[in-house]
Amino acid sequence: MALARPVAAAATKITTAPLAPKENSREQPVILAVNNLAATLTGPAWPDGYSLIPAESEFPLLDVNFCGEAMPLDQADVVSRWKHVFTLFRPQSPKIDALQKQADAFFPMVDSTLAAYDIPADFRYIPLAESGLKAKAVSPKGAGGYWQLMPATARELGLKVGGKHDERFNAQKATAAACKYLRKLYDQFGSWSLVAAAYNVGPGYVKAQLKKQADCSYYQMKLPRETRYYLFRVLLYKEVLSRPTDYTAFLTGV
Repeated sequence: MALARPVAAAATKITTAPLAPKENSREQPVILAVNNLAATLTGPAWPDGYSLIPAESEFPLLDVNFCGEAMPLDQADVVSRWKHVFTLFRPQSPKIDALQKQADAFFPMVDSTLAAYDIPADFRYIPLAESGLKAKAVSPKGAGGYWQLMPATARELGLKVGGKHDERFNAQKATAAACKYLRKLYDQFGSWSLVAAAYNVGPGYVKAQLKKQADCSYYQMKLPRETRYYLFRVLLYKEVLSRPTDYTAFLTGV
């Protein structure tokens, strides 16, 4: 489990503000915010009684990296995209335990195959972002299996695709094929984050953008909307499965 080292931590704050003006200032209701809880206190003596009103928890900005490449959380656009994918994930957060069990069964095979092709372990989270670990998943565009390989790409990688026999749905064969493809992409781009981008949008698009934006990283590259959020979605799964308690407050709103 990765260590949680906050790069931006919210200090505990105590602030007071009247909800509505009253003649006697000692009778004014007061909002007291402590550790992300808002307490409404009324009356001249606060200890006599109060009620707690949950306030939205701060989004934790922790050190995050993909294959050793740090997410640049000093950039406002990056922070915005990172928080956005977590916000969208909130309704699914109660299913984390079930997802963890699925992943625990899936990861040993994937990890050994990634290692055989000398691909970083962070790529184990690609199938979660691609298919939600659904073996028979098929996209509207025809991509299929855990790794959501397109038919033509799968055939180029040596898989049989057609009729009733589709090896994209064979976890081990599809993983080996995906690893061949990932290794090929890395030989082209030399950056694992750009490999992830190319896996989503295609190597031709990334190559064209690099001609326009030389030495540009994934986080600054101009990409289609889905691809701009793609690596963030992959990293979300890495974070919630490797250190879920660090995000519990934000995901549950408590």
